[in-house]
Amino acid sequence: MSDNAAQEKFGNWLQPASPRLYGLSIPALVVSAAGLMFALLLMMKSLFVAALIVLLIAVLVVLLAMVKFGGRTIIGKITDSLSLATRKSSGSAFYVTGALSTLPPEDAERLPGALLDVETISGTDGLGRNYSLLHHKAVNQLAAVFGCSPDGASMQEQSMVNAQVSKYGSWLSSLSVEEGLTGATVVVDSASESSAGTCAAIREDVAPGAPAFAKEVLDHAVGTLPARSAVLNVYATMVWDAATLGGTDKDVSSAVAEVAARLPGQSEMLREAGAGSPEPLVEGELAHVAQLAYQPMRDQEMALDALQGRLAVNDWEHAGPGFFDDSQGRVVFHDGVASMTLMMTVPPGAHITSRSFDRIFGPNAKFLRKRVALFYRPVDPGSGARIVDKLVKTADWKISTRKGRPTSWDRAAKLVAEKTEQELAQGARLSLFSMMVTVTFAPDQKSYRDALNQVKSLMNQLIMPYRFVEHAGSAAFHTTLPFGVLPWRYSTTPLWIGSGTK
Repeated sequence: MSDNAAQEKFGNWLQPASPRLYGLSIPALVVSAAGLMFALLLMMKSLFVAALIVLLIAVLVVLLAMVKFGGRTIIGKITDSLSLATRKSSGSAFYVTGALSTLPPEDAERLPGALLDVETISGTDGLGRNYSLLHHKAVNQLAAVFGCSPDGASMQEQSMVNAQVSKYGSWLSSLSVEEGLTGATVVVDSASESSAGTCAAIREDVAPGAPAFAKEVLDHAVGTLPARSAVLNVYATMVWDAATLGGTDKDVSSAVAEVAARLPGQSEMLREAGAGSPEPLVEGELAHVAQLAYQPMRDQEMALDALQGRLAVNDWEHAGPGFFDDSQGRVVFHDGVASMTLMMTVPPGAHITSRSFDRIFGPNAKFLRKRVALFYRPVDPGSGARIVDKLVKTADWKISTRKGRPTSWDRAAKLVAEKTEQELAQGARLSLFSMMVTVTFAPDQKSYRDALNQVKSLMNQLIMPYRFVEHAGSAAFHTTLPFGVLPWRYSTTPLWIGSGTK
């Protein structure tokens, strides 16, 4: 039976922003007006040199600290460069584990950065499944990581895909009313991995008494398999605030029990949203995810060892990289490979469908590994109403203050803001979101150029403005891992997290 259902389109994106005039924000306008006023007062007293100095100071403050070039102010770029130089001179941009590590012995092989102070708490949920929560002690948060197995849009009828997209929207809406939930991430981890593990597993499954001819045919068939096969893993991570759930800095047992009770419900919602059969990951699986991210070139070795029951790392405390070099700016080096990360700065510039992100999510031969991380920050209904009200007023302001006729983009922005306001009044929910992409490649110039050109091509076809992370590569790399690092909990004013609203 054919399925003639059309692909649903989405694009109700809003970018939180303050009113602007002549391209300047309200604070920049205040500084400019104050500088001009003081300069005029000084000129009235014939203090022309002083007036010129005041004007110059006002212009410098606005240009250096309030006008963004490529998503960052000049002061921001300078402070980032100084921060990187300081970390390089202090040695903190180079992380080494094992015998050469300068960390205490108990931390000598742990993950770096924000994940250094993260511990696992294991147990069994109401369905009898084992789980391991990640306790981020620095911010007192608990993260549960679900391994998902989506079928993919190409394997299902469009009507089923549309229904799953609707359920996914329901899951996002539920984040805003889930008590204690501070954020969620969905990470799509893709690679072109070695087929050695699959081939070895097939050969080992042959019955010892099988006919020789059958063994020969099977062995020949296995030998025709490609050397590498596309692999795609999807992880959904939910993060709760332990204090809100009754936990304290010293004892989070009550919060752990509350999260464990919620795992079955979250699994069911993710299943309905197209995640296949979501299962909470345990400590050994979390450590394996980290090791593959640091050492993607060892995938064949790890697959063969796993068949023999030998895991390179099966506990969280020893899942860190051998070394991690964050001293070069955009590109970071770790365990014989290199990575770089880019981040979305503005939501997609056009409507998208359920297939629009196929290329960015799927495996790509130009990368050893690629992670696309979507971040969702729930907004409570009261705050959501205030945000949308501000967006409507900003859209009105932009139209009324524009010199000449309003553009189609101005009118479209107002219509989207008003439509969102109407939907909120009818019970819809608001979520802040953003996207980051980390690609890993061989540490040579040719591989870097290929990876750079390819990731730019993937992002440009989405009509999505972005920028590369130039001075905090380690933090960006570990943020895209599915381990529940929420940037807004570690930084008060992250640039990108306010870039999209749905």
